[in-house]
Amino acid sequence: MKFHALNQVLSRGVNAVKNAVGSPISNPIVENIHVSCKEGKIFFMATNLNLTIRCEGELEIEEPGEIILNSEEITKIVQDLPLSEVIIETEEENVKIKCGRFKAKIKGQSADLFPPFIALEEGSDLHIENKKIKNIIRKTIFTTSAEKSRYELNGIKFHLKDKRLNCVSTDGRRLAIYSIQNDAFPSEEKSIMIPEKTLEEVVRILPDEGMATIRFGERKTQFSSGDIQIISNNLTDNFPNYDRIIPPEGNIKIKMNRSAFYSSIKRASNLSSKDTNMVILTFEDGNLEITAEREETGSEGHDQIEADYKGEKMQVRFNHNFIREFLQSLEDEEVELEMRDIRKPCIFRAVGENEYKYVLMPMRPPDEE
Repeated sequence: MKFHALNQVLSRGVNAVKNAVGSPISNPIVENIHVSCKEGKIFFMATNLNLTIRCEGELEIEEPGEIILNSEEITKIVQDLPLSEVIIETEEENVKIKCGRFKAKIKGQSADLFPPFIALEEGSDLHIENKKIKNIIRKTIFTTSAEKSRYELNGIKFHLKDKRLNCVSTDGRRLAIYSIQNDAFPSEEKSIMIPEKTLEEVVRILPDEGMATIRFGERKTQFSSGDIQIISNNLTDNFPNYDRIIPPEGNIKIKMNRSAFYSSIKRASNLSSKDTNMVILTFEDGNLEITAEREETGSEGHDQIEADYKGEKMQVRFNHNFIREFLQSLEDEEVELEMRDIRKPCIFRAVGENEYKYVLMPMRPPDEE
């Protein structure tokens, strides 16, 4: 195998697939990156047997072929290459790399034992803008569960029904849902759990522009866009009935400036309890006071911002990390808190936003625990 390629082509390919490299514990061959070239294209592929990523690029080929390269070595070499044309040539399992004045020789392996790339042939296809799907993932992925005992919640549920796609995630204490209706979506019902790691890679490497095709299969899901294909095993769908978790419309609606709210929460929470991470939000006629207390040291912090609220004085308690993560996922100027009761789940959303909701359970006052 021998080819000439721009440095950017190699860098894009290696960086796109590197996070799918597997562990040698499961199969030593998958701790490598598979490289092949034919018909004017180069293909990079890595897999951990649950997640497979392939990236393609264009180049000048003198001799087609394929080889397996040590992922750590090729990643470090590619990221430090000068901006020049790269020539790679293989002689059996020996690989020569030349770029400008730089030369390297590394040992590869035969590609015969590497798991082949098998595209998903059957499934329900959904076409969506790359920017849209990446935005949906960013606004829901932070509420997935990292607990090993709740592995079935370590992903986002993609629920397709009546041409509506609901993307939902929860860790048992909060829930995020992004819902979009599109007449071009399939009408059949599909309910798929896609792992968090897979979706992190979708956000990281899918092009910002263009359209993505998501193919939902029975056991696997495939994302395709531009030069990227991502194939993932699905999780077992033991997701709770999320319709029962989302509260009905509340009669209390409070608007706040997102940036001011975030900054105030951040300042006050520096002195919150390390055990509970609790902050107290006190609303009273046009004002929001945020209070945090650290009983173990006797410290406390207070801050105030304006809030569009009229009514009796009201206190509600939250884990400040849960509020901050929600606010960080937004770019909107204003946010709204909607609730019916300070002890019942409430909804945070951007003002005027109908597609995205963040459901959060208030914390109980100490005297009620």
